[in-house]
Amino acid sequence: MRGYSSTSKYLSLFLIISAALFLKTAFCAQSGLTEFQKQARAYRDQGWRAQKQGDLDSALAYYQKAVAVDPKYAVVYNDIGVILEAGGDLDGAIEVYLKAIDADPEYPGSYSNLALLYEELGDYAHAVSCWVNRAILGGPQDPWAEVARRRLEEIARIYPEAYKSVGPQAIKNNSKQF
Repeated sequence: MRGYSSTSKYLSLFLIISAALFLKTAFCAQSGLTEFQKQARAYRDQGWRAQKQGDLDSALAYYQKAVAVDPKYAVVYNDIGVILEAGGDLDGAIEVYLKAIDADPEYPGSYSNLALLYEELGDYAHAVSCWVNRAILGGPQDPWAEVARRRLEEIARIYPEAYKSVGPQAIKNNSKQF
């Protein structure tokens, strides 16, 4: 079971990242979106407000409505994963983080959350894979891409067997991005 301080730290980091994504989503023009996508975003906004107020049950209900309306809305799967993880449903969190990645392999937030969760579970080979993807997706000004690179270095130093199973080949194949 995860310690309170560890969960709080990761939840705080997620909330900061999510706030930035929320503002980006809220202020971006919604032209080109279908009515279903607009409705899904409205549900996500309601869920986010409920989550900020600490009402995780209502937030989860709104997020579930959002993905029911727009099953390819990766951000919401990620939001659901954070709530499930905070509630101790780690298997459920992994499942929805993977759904987020399936819905949008270019959405970087799910890779970070999944990597952190895998690390907490001691599954460093899967964590390395997620961190590699997160580092690749982040641009030069993306602080989470730098976090991913640092975590890869630490895992390589502390758990070289996990790193060797995934990291070197992935990094070699994507060396221009590191």
